[in-house]
Amino acid sequence: MHARFSVTGFLLTLILFVYSRNIPFLVGQATADRSRCLSSGQVGQDGTWRAATEKSSSESTAHQQVLNATVGFEKVYTISLPERSDRRDAFTLQARLSNISFEFRDGVLGSDISPKALPLTFDQDEGTKGCWRAHLNVFQEMVRKNVQSALIFEDDADWDVAFRHQMVLAADAVSFVTTSPPGRESPYGNDWDILSLGHCAAVPQQDTENYFVIPKDPTVLPPDARLEWEKPDMGPWEEGELGDTQTRLYFRTAWLSCLTAYAVSLRGAQKILYRQSMVPWNEPVDNGIGTMCKNGELNMSCISAFPTLVGISKPAGSANRGSDIRDQDNVYIHEQGWSEMVLYSIRQNVPRLLTGLKTFVATHSPAPEKTMGELTSAVGHGEYLVDNV
Repeated sequence: MHARFSVTGFLLTLILFVYSRNIPFLVGQATADRSRCLSSGQVGQDGTWRAATEKSSSESTAHQQVLNATVGFEKVYTISLPERSDRRDAFTLQARLSNISFEFRDGVLGSDISPKALPLTFDQDEGTKGCWRAHLNVFQEMVRKNVQSALIFEDDADWDVAFRHQMVLAADAVSFVTTSPPGRESPYGNDWDILSLGHCAAVPQQDTENYFVIPKDPTVLPPDARLEWEKPDMGPWEEGELGDTQTRLYFRTAWLSCLTAYAVSLRGAQKILYRQSMVPWNEPVDNGIGTMCKNGELNMSCISAFPTLVGISKPAGSANRGSDIRDQDNVYIHEQGWSEMVLYSIRQNVPRLLTGLKTFVATHSPAPEKTMGELTSAVGHGEYLVDNV
């Protein structure tokens, strides 16, 4: 059962801790087990917590960087098999309509990988093997060229029409969760390895206390449309008198699966390249990253968003067009394409964007048509979720 609360005991200890760190906070909702303490600011350039109404010049610069053509990262890559010209067409159009500059990197067929190139104990099917190598090829390029950060998409990725605004909030979120202020070169701070934006499973670390919370976000999928097979307990935010099912969280993740869209830092690329190629290894690339996050291997620092920012699109036609790894024998014909795990899909709104319409349709009813102004109305804040005593 969830209820509003009056916090005593542990909260007093927390107040003393917060006071000693000069972190302003507000008391928020709780469940029977955990209490929410809402921070009222964000990490500043000097490493201290800044009140929400204060903005340093460096933070303004950081937000401007997120609005650049690579969304605040040094590079944007899209992994795609060369023969999937259909996916490349669609992704290219989506990216242009979002003003995102990117580079394709070729997907890999598992059958083209020499057995000598596989780590000891690696025993996966051909599709999983090719996917593993394709992502590792991008990490290898980052390490070789000293690319400091990259946003990586798979070619069936589909994001919200308000993606850029979402990423401004993501930059604030990563800075809060990692307590690393935005820097001149990185609006996302400098203390993270993986930022998972499009996944099919993500759960917080067991001892996670600080969450970045975006309430009343019109781009959040309703609970019955969320297809993740592992997800955080949303009770503290969605239940009770003031429950809000339009809440998005960012948190340190103990597990993730699927790599529809994610960012990786150079140090993260180095860690994954070592762990998944240079020593015995036998996991798919996505679950393997999840395992590294869970076990804290090489001090892996992983942040996830829930619900996801990036979903996937499925084209009209034979069902086997929807995956280059699974269901290759499925010839069922879909008369129309559709999108999953994203609410105001850019893919489904391409005709509106091309013709200059000012409202956008949702992938799930009863969400109404909304303008860009309405879709970018959400703001976020930090919270500390602590155990009641």
